[in-house]
Amino acid sequence: MKRRFLTLGLAICMTCTLVGCGAAQQVSREAQEAAAPANVETDQGDPVVSNKAVKNPYVDEVKIAYVAHDISTPNNQAWLEGIVRECEYYSNINVQSFNGNSSAEEQVKIMSEVINQEYDAIIIQCSDGAALADSVTQAEEAGIPVVTLNLDADCTHSALVQALDYDAGRLVADEIAAATNEQGKVVIIQGIAGVSRTDNLEKGFRDTLAEKYPNMEIIASQAADFEKEKATTVMNSFLSQFGQIDGVFAINDAMAEGASLAAQNAGRLEEMVIWGADGEKDALAMIEEGTLTGTIYTNSWDQGSTAAKVALLMIGSEYSSHVLTKTPQVMMEPVVATKDTVGTIAMEDRW
Repeated sequence: MKRRFLTLGLAICMTCTLVGCGAAQQVSREAQEAAAPANVETDQGDPVVSNKAVKNPYVDEVKIAYVAHDISTPNNQAWLEGIVRECEYYSNINVQSFNGNSSAEEQVKIMSEVINQEYDAIIIQCSDGAALADSVTQAEEAGIPVVTLNLDADCTHSALVQALDYDAGRLVADEIAAATNEQGKVVIIQGIAGVSRTDNLEKGFRDTLAEKYPNMEIIASQAADFEKEKATTVMNSFLSQFGQIDGVFAINDAMAEGASLAAQNAGRLEEMVIWGADGEKDALAMIEEGTLTGTIYTNSWDQGSTAAKVALLMIGSEYSSHVLTKTPQVMMEPVVATKDTVGTIAMEDRW
């Protein structure tokens, strides 16, 4: 699949601001490769390198920290691979990953360590946007640009690279309504409450049903914390409570897979459509085999790569997030994946 992302007005403003600073370097890929041959080294140690006042990211040693919400999940793995792929052109760039273990407290500790070790940029999915706000602000004040991935921080910072969550929820609502003749009973399996991705996906879904489909009814919603096993338990509870469920919207693919498993075991899969959001390869395979109705696919490799590009643009520039009143955003394109369309997603683009 051709690499695609949508850049909104704020991101355009961010780029103009960076270029306008004068120190942001416009270097062609060929020139970059010549300055630093491909051979990325993933740093698994604890190096300490002082930041320079002005750093050339294509010549000087550069350290980028990737602070994952949960490094074991397919999304986090794909984002990390995208970051490494973008940085592998430069032998002087070290990428080190840190596992937040789905804990905001753990991420706060990691952020403190990364700031003290004077990393040059941080890419993070915030397990709790409010809890991480102070840490992100501290990094920015120390001259370390912070790029958030999907799970944002509740403070102004260098950039957010995000899937179009609200629109993804809207698209799922349209698909479920079409499949149920706009008269279905629907349940929602939620992620972690308060996380921006959870809130935005669900808001897009709920708003669309309320505005466009008055005969669609959301009969229940319950959190499963993005986890497949918990979603199976939640779905089993829904199945025991309700004799009619026409549609299921799970906020991520892992939970959609759990819901599908529960419906299969109850012999009720054919009664309903089940949708997820992410587009991980296991979900795409389930769509092809007919055990999952659909998902909203985002190329997470491209998303990680885009976050790295933004970080590299900022390193060595005179850019400062202090001039911002709102975090600039780069929005990734959502792709509706159903049994009819999933074949358009090339195998090499499945993460």
